[in-house]
Amino acid sequence: MPGPNAFVGLTVVSKALKLTLDKAWGDQPMNNLDWMQSGFKTSNTTDAYVDDQEYAHTGLAPAVAEAQLIPLDAVTQGYSKRYYMIKYGLRMVVSEEALDDCKYEDAIAGTKSINRSLRLSQEYEAANIFINSFSSSFVGGDAVALCSASHPLPRGGTASNTFATAMSLSETAVEQMWINMSQLPGSNGYVQAGYELKQLTVPKSLEPRANRILRSEKQNDTANNAMNFMKGMGVKIAANRYFTSTTNWWGVSDLDNGLRFIWRKKPLLREHNTEDNYTKSFVGIQRFGVGWSDWRDVYGSNI
Repeated sequence: MPGPNAFVGLTVVSKALKLTLDKAWGDQPMNNLDWMQSGFKTSNTTDAYVDDQEYAHTGLAPAVAEAQLIPLDAVTQGYSKRYYMIKYGLRMVVSEEALDDCKYEDAIAGTKSINRSLRLSQEYEAANIFINSFSSSFVGGDAVALCSASHPLPRGGTASNTFATAMSLSETAVEQMWINMSQLPGSNGYVQAGYELKQLTVPKSLEPRANRILRSEKQNDTANNAMNFMKGMGVKIAANRYFTSTTNWWGVSDLDNGLRFIWRKKPLLREHNTEDNYTKSFVGIQRFGVGWSDWRDVYGSNI
């Protein structure tokens, strides 16, 4: 049976280990993940869930004759979107003997591995938004897929954020997407300013082609000595290695309530003692919600 001071030395050693593991944890970069460049707008919350509500604003103000009653209109409520803050986590267990013998290598490697696993969970959860963006099995607040030809509008009618006929990534396709996004109707059914192509989000396999299309001085893949219109439009490129399709591609705007990644708890390392078998657990956890509210933030081509 351990003596009264048996855990004193263990506590000192485990504190040293905790400092070492905290440093190993902090050394893992968090600012170069693919999802962070893919078009998601990040925010923080202290709640268990976050709600977004669509509102269709009033329409055009008509001309009114002298002494006529001003026409009546109203703001119409559309769909709602709720983001639940899901917890993700992994743990590892370090034995008392390992702590006594200062066998930190496995613990350090395990800590880095847990950190990588949490980051991978972020990557895969965010990538799935694009991967499933054309699937009717993964719908948003308006009950259709992120990229759909039949988004219902609160004041009647539908709108589309995908090509009528899918187009492979090309200069012509990017120009057409740029035009189509600028003419998307707002929730009230009227075309309005604010929906502009700001970024191409593509699988890694299309990154070279995207760069040739957007960065070439002259038109790409043609003998015409004409200027490249898209080069001067400031459209960025984001390549995501976690996309499963090598041909699908998307345009993303800069809407605040489009693609959303909401943090409830950023990745952190915790420790817990178990005196039944004298082990110490190191736990990595995070909580976040990811998805989309306003579908107009994305325009997709399903090849």
